[in-house]
Amino acid sequence: MEKKLLDDIEVYRKFVFSESAICTTYETLMRFVSRLRSDLLKKTNQYRVGYLSPGYMDYTYFSFYDTHLRSKQLRFGIVLNHHQLQFELWVMAQNAEQQQIYWEKLKDLEWNQEKEAMPRYTVLDTVIEATPDFSDLDQLSDTILTKALAEAKRIYPFLG
Repeated sequence: MEKKLLDDIEVYRKFVFSESAICTTYETLMRFVSRLRSDLLKKTNQYRVGYLSPGYMDYTYFSFYDTHLRSKQLRFGIVLNHHQLQFELWVMAQNAEQQQIYWEKLKDLEWNQEKEAMPRYTVLDTVIEATPDFSDLDQLSDTILTKALAEAKRIYPFLG
């Protein structure tokens, strides 16, 4: 093994153990996003909800969609961006081909105006909660879902 990897593994071993703040915080964040998923089902019956994808400590998300979006091979996602520690709403395509098609259709919309190239995972994304206050999880869940559904409603007409 190369030395840098060995050094990184030692750091990992030092900081990632069952009672470490990293592990307990990650578990808490996963539970919260899972709760958002459940709360969305209670808040609206317009959408079906996909599975929770924990990601690789970069993005954790779940998708939501209706029959129209599904027929277009699109879905919305509520995403926890771990690096920015913010919540985002994404429009995701089913595969790379569909992503390219929808990027061409949506790249000039207000949500994409500052992007010079197609994002890696989305065709459109926006921050819905830049500085989440985790001190009141009920309020935070309500805020995120209210903003996500309102933004989804604004985006929906552009999806064909």
